[in-house]
Amino acid sequence: MSGAVPGARRRSMRTSQLTGAFLLVLLLVAAVAVVSWLRVQQLQHEVQSLTADYVQRVDSVHRMRALVRERTLRATLVISADDPAQQDQYHQEFRSLARRFLEAREEVTRAVDDPRHAELLDGLREKTSVGAPMMGEMIDLALAGGRDEALPTLYSRIMPAQERTLEQIERLLDALERQNAADIRSMVRQHEDTQRVMVAASGLAMLLIAGIGFQVRGRIRSDHAALREELTQRRRAEASLRETQAGLEAAVARRTAELEEASARLEEAQRIAGVGYWDWGIRGEQLDWSTNVYQLLGLDPQRDGAGFEAYMHAIHPDDRARVRRGINDALAEGSHYHLEHRVVLPDGGLRHVRVEGEIARDADGRPQRMLGMVRDITRDKQSEERLWHQAHHDSLTGLPNRSLLQEHLRQALSRARRNGTRVALLVCDLDGFKPVNDRLGHDAGDVVLVTVAARLRSGVRESDVVARVGGDEFVLLLEAVGGSDDVRVVGDKLQQRFAEPVEINQDAVRVGLSLGAAIFPDDGERAEDLLQQADHAMYVAKKGSAQGLVLAAEAGPGGAQR
Repeated sequence: MSGAVPGARRRSMRTSQLTGAFLLVLLLVAAVAVVSWLRVQQLQHEVQSLTADYVQRVDSVHRMRALVRERTLRATLVISADDPAQQDQYHQEFRSLARRFLEAREEVTRAVDDPRHAELLDGLREKTSVGAPMMGEMIDLALAGGRDEALPTLYSRIMPAQERTLEQIERLLDALERQNAADIRSMVRQHEDTQRVMVAASGLAMLLIAGIGFQVRGRIRSDHAALREELTQRRRAEASLRETQAGLEAAVARRTAELEEASARLEEAQRIAGVGYWDWGIRGEQLDWSTNVYQLLGLDPQRDGAGFEAYMHAIHPDDRARVRRGINDALAEGSHYHLEHRVVLPDGGLRHVRVEGEIARDADGRPQRMLGMVRDITRDKQSEERLWHQAHHDSLTGLPNRSLLQEHLRQALSRARRNGTRVALLVCDLDGFKPVNDRLGHDAGDVVLVTVAARLRSGVRESDVVARVGGDEFVLLLEAVGGSDDVRVVGDKLQQRFAEPVEINQDAVRVGLSLGAAIFPDDGERAEDLLQQADHAMYVAKKGSAQGLVLAAEAGPGGAQR
């Protein structure tokens, strides 16, 4: 019994040891299982956190890229918009996009913990610090009316700067993707290491931990599958974003082409209408104008820059003082500027233009800016001159008519009173003109009248006036004459010219000239009196068949009082 007891005790001890060992193994296995399960949960949490961080970072970077493109598009719309309200709306949207871009960039900065990514962000800040001021200056220039200058800046400087910014963003995306891929691989290795440790520990009690092992392995595979599915969806999202980017770039290119075409049409419409636009920054002494202004002012864009002095140099010298005075008056107290003047073209020709402007003032009433337009009114002036000429000149001979003669006479008498000089008024009537009309017809009579007008015009000074006031009645206005002797000399010269016959269709006809003259102030003070006296003297000459000139003082009753 005593031997059995120790054996039983040993068996019991062995059993206890085996039980303890089994329990220890179970505890160890359970501990390993618990630790492994906790590690798996930790890795799963890290994978989820890693995925969430990656998604957040990539989403912020994608938002930065989209905002860069949106800002570029809004800047283009600010330049291209014709409506000031739309232009202001696009400007406000551009400023809002700028703030959102800075917020997105700060989100990425806070989320990035890799020095290499921080270096890429620094490069992005440097590129945006170069492009953003240029874009702001371009928009300010466009809002100030310099769209023609802003568009070349957009294509030559702003667009390349934005492309470099987008390339930097792409490099940051690639770096984030590479980091995420490396982190995923690291997580996968940790999962696999944990799996091997758990399987090795579970080998001591396969039946007890098999279920746990399979569950853990299934969970890990499920996590891997979920992660791979997340990555696949992310790649699809990136592909969709790239397609959207391509569509946006195509839309920007199409819109740019449309803007260029619209700009060309606007320039052509301005050229056809003879209109140009200008913007004068008074305080900054900066004057900008459209291409058509160069053409209207006869300036060369390659040689002559837009500026106030270039504008004044193009104005006709006789109009410059008036233009300066008009500008100064408008700046002193007006809100609108309106003036017509002449422009001297490079070939010596003249062009009439109408300049209109509106003055913007600050709160103290000081002029800040003047916006306006230049319009070619040469044809209008030519039409006015033709109408004025037709209304004041004889249509057959081209000589002044009675209306224009009255104006010339009024001005001549005013100068004579002011200077103390004499004015002679000669009334001329043709002798023998009616038989020419009756025998040869009115066409022949017109030839005689044209010839008479030419002989009268060539028989006096260039400063004297020859007018046709009736059918065959002409009046000569001579200023600054010395007296009756000078008038007689003119009458004798004209009589000599009318001694020659007039050739009409190989026929020679002769017409005489009856002349009556009145002198200011000897024969009258008023224009009506002088005309009446000279007309009376002419009838005296005609009735008496006198050869030469009859003065009003010699005409007898109806003449001047002696």
